[in-house]
Amino acid sequence: MSSIKDLKAAQKSAAEQRQMILELKTLVADIERCEKTISAVNGELTRVNAKYQGQRNTRQDIEYLSVLLDCARRKLAWEKQIASVQKRTPALLEQMQRHMNDEKNPPTDEARLQMLQMLQSLQSAMERLQSSKVE
Repeated sequence: MSSIKDLKAAQKSAAEQRQMILELKTLVADIERCEKTISAVNGELTRVNAKYQGQRNTRQDIEYLSVLLDCARRKLAWEKQIASVQKRTPALLEQMQRHMNDEKNPPTDEARLQMLQMLQSLQSAMERLQSSKVE
C-alpha cells in the first residue's frame, strides 16, 4: 500500500511530466518559427538580388541596401532564436531522460507516447530547419 508521501511524489512526477511535454511542444513551435523566419529571409534575399541585378543608380542602391539591412536584422533575430533553442534543448532532453528512467514514478504509457511523439516532431523540425539555413 502506498503512503501519502509516495502518492504526492507520484502526483508531482506526473505534473512535471506534463509540464515537460508542454515545454517540448513549445520548443518544436519555436524551431518551426525559426524555420519560417529563415525561409522568409532567404526568399527575400533571392527576390531582391534578382530585382537589382546589373547596373543600378544611387536610388536603387539605397533601396537594395535597405532591403539587405532589413534581411540582416531579421537574420540576427533568427540567430538569437536559434541560440535560445540550443540553450534550452539539452536540459529539456536530460529532464525527459530522467523521467523515462525513473523507476519509482515512471511515466504512464500515454505520457511515454506523447514524449515519443514530441521527440519525433522535434527531430522533424530540426531536419527541416537544417535544410533551410542561410549560408
